[in-house]
Amino acid sequence: MNFGITLPNFGKYADKDDILKIAASAEELGFKSLWVSDHVVIPDSHQGFGDVFYDPFITLTYVAAHTRNISLGTSVIILPYRNPIVLAKMISTLDVLSEGRVIIGVGAGWLQKEFEALGVPFSKRGEMANEYLSILKVLWTEDDPRFTGKYLKFSDIKFLPKPFKTLRPPIWVGGGSNKAIERAVTYGDGWHPVGLTPEELKEKLKYVNKLLKKHNKDNFQISLRRNLEINKDKDINDDDTLRGPVEKIISGIKEYKELGVNHLILNFLSGSSEGILNTMRTFSKEIRPLI
Repeated sequence: MNFGITLPNFGKYADKDDILKIAASAEELGFKSLWVSDHVVIPDSHQGFGDVFYDPFITLTYVAAHTRNISLGTSVIILPYRNPIVLAKMISTLDVLSEGRVIIGVGAGWLQKEFEALGVPFSKRGEMANEYLSILKVLWTEDDPRFTGKYLKFSDIKFLPKPFKTLRPPIWVGGGSNKAIERAVTYGDGWHPVGLTPEELKEKLKYVNKLLKKHNKDNFQISLRRNLEINKDKDINDDDTLRGPVEKIISGIKEYKELGVNHLILNFLSGSSEGILNTMRTFSKEIRPLI
């Protein structure tokens, strides 16, 4: 099992120095990947995100320049928010500049007021996401890309740079609905849900595996994003699988591993950026060796 961590590109810890400290420490401590979230504007009804939300691609480019080997992921890019040709250019450029370190997590989106502010039809987000995924693949893999769809049509163009490696960056599709799972298996290289308990994940994986067998698809990644908090004093619900004493967290991670999670992305809960760093160190010394 590989472990990644989220970077604070939004909210009260969205500070460039803290982002770099956490990224550098993650690489030094042997974490596999770094992940940023995506929102363009935050409606007043959802101010829990905080006032600041750094652009995910610019944040990852900044981080790429200060790291060497750690993978760079998005958890997740909302596909309908951006023109897919522009999006493909941003991702492939980041992939080339970082020498092939990008994992592109994508989703159809859920925040209706944000769609409205961006002038994107919320009711069409699913079919837009599917078409945009097809466009990304065409642009990244074909020398003379051409495409005809409902939302975009192009031909007689060149698209460069291609991604760094011969194969395109891996695409992990987020979301816990059946539609999201279908999108992940049909268009993606992995599924990337958020916050599922082991019991919930086990149930969802029945549908994932059924579709994988139908599509005869191998090497499909199961990635889960989950909050983690080391705390002996709080009364924490059992469903918060990775929150509580070290022993509970180890047991929870082992459950996810047994279910087939390949990549566990941890969002460390703490009262400060220094607390996040301390939790990362404790995880590396006391938890990861026992998994």
